[in-house]
Amino acid sequence: MPLQPTPFYRSHLADLHQVLLAHEITRSYLTGTRVRFDGVELGPTNSFDFAFGTLSTLEFVHLFSVFDGSRVHGQAERRPGRDDAPPGMYFTVINAKVIQAGHKNRLGIFSEETGTAGLFIEGIHIDHFFLDKHQTPHGLGAIAFTLGAITAHLAGLDEISLIAAGGKGFQERHVGFKVWPKLGFDAALLPDEQRSAPHLQGCRTVQDILDVDPAWWAAEGSQRLMTFDLRPGSRSWRKLLTYTGEKFSVGGPHD
Repeated sequence: MPLQPTPFYRSHLADLHQVLLAHEITRSYLTGTRVRFDGVELGPTNSFDFAFGTLSTLEFVHLFSVFDGSRVHGQAERRPGRDDAPPGMYFTVINAKVIQAGHKNRLGIFSEETGTAGLFIEGIHIDHFFLDKHQTPHGLGAIAFTLGAITAHLAGLDEISLIAAGGKGFQERHVGFKVWPKLGFDAALLPDEQRSAPHLQGCRTVQDILDVDPAWWAAEGSQRLMTFDLRPGSRSWRKLLTYTGEKFSVGGPHD
């Protein structure tokens, strides 16, 4: 059974979802065709059972950014991985035509206890995500992430997390610290991180800085764990909807 629409989906995400599903990039890269999962080629009738519900093949490939023609391997991880990836069920995506040479993309679903006893956060962790910019169209990453975020919302998940790599003091070739916040990811600032910038003293998060002086973050920002808040009406969604509205000519929310 397909994931069911929510009131927030109907009012804010449905139009965007339909635009992206019809987009040429989606129809070329994210249709769920020629995908092999642990040696078995997937078809439209396959399904995937998770604690939150059952996903169709299309929902699965959107949630975990599985590009057409990929090989996928699923593996449960019971301990934190590198860069503090939380334990969970991870899916490794292999695709030499889409993913940057020498890399395999890896995304997983996790559940972890919050600071409040008895409460848990369920989400997606993007452990590794690289695209070959020389072989893929501009916009593929944004479309893949947005389809994943919409699917994660419909699945009732709470957040998407990742290490936004690069920036001051880290490897220059990585630009995730600049790219992911454009799509709505946020994180707390480090203690006194902006002490040399008086105009930023009231800022507490990366998004606060981007609202005031995005050029400062591009020059002075750095790698850290960031999250996308999947709750309806979150700041993350507002940022992503503004970005996609500008990039993909999507109309605003309707009543």
